[in-house]
Amino acid sequence: MIITTKEAFVNTIFREIVIIAAWSIWKHRNSIIFDEESLSFNKWRLCFFQDMSLVTLRVPDLKDNVWLSSL
Repeated sequence: MIITTKEAFVNTIFREIVIIAAWSIWKHRNSIIFDEESLSFNKWRLCFFQDMSLVTLRVPDLKDNVWLSSL
């Protein structure tokens, strides 16, 4: 399923997106365990977008991507 998605994904930073998504899940999991926060997709999504904004500083061409705003 991942290989099919990678082939269908036209952007070249598929690996970075997967790594940032996993990192955001890890950070959200730690906040649930250690900071007693509740499970929330919106909190994970916010963390993901914050980390993706840091990547866009490194790769300025990503700022205009439509897929990022569709999440």
